[in-house]
Amino acid sequence: MGKSLLLKLGGVGVAIIVAAVIGGIKYFGTEKIEQAKAPDVGECLVMSGSSFDADHKEVDCGDAEAVYKIVSDKGNCDDAELNYTISVGTSNSGNVADLCLALNAKKGDCFDLGGMSTPATKVACTEGAGNTSIVKVVSVGKAGEECANGSQPLEDKAQKTLLCLGPAA
Repeated sequence: MGKSLLLKLGGVGVAIIVAAVIGGIKYFGTEKIEQAKAPDVGECLVMSGSSFDADHKEVDCGDAEAVYKIVSDKGNCDDAELNYTISVGTSNSGNVADLCLALNAKKGDCFDLGGMSTPATKVACTEGAGNTSIVKVVSVGKAGEECANGSQPLEDKAQKTLLCLGPAA
């Protein structure tokens, strides 16, 4: 009787250990999956959704769809930059990253600047005919310079850059 009780207790002990290991794997595995990390300064993003419920995908800055480049992770964005705040850490940590995004633009690129609640997208310049929200980067310069031929300035004083934007048509 003593031996069978010992075997039963041993079996229960093994079951408890197995349950604890499985529970630990589930807990720590889930924690690891739920942790969000902010992209680094210098990385490029494609934004989707709206400014009220935005999401991003990290892409190579040379990629044709790379619309924004992260220029700061300290907040206090310039007027020419998009402020993007995301949660980092675990889903309930309350930690946020306050990113500043500038257009990842070079001369000849066209963007649909959308409206107040939608992020910009890179588009083919041919889509600009008759669409006033689509602009073409006419030139890229330094902050403080002037735009020529009636193009509109998008000056980022924090990054010391000037994009001159004109119609894409």
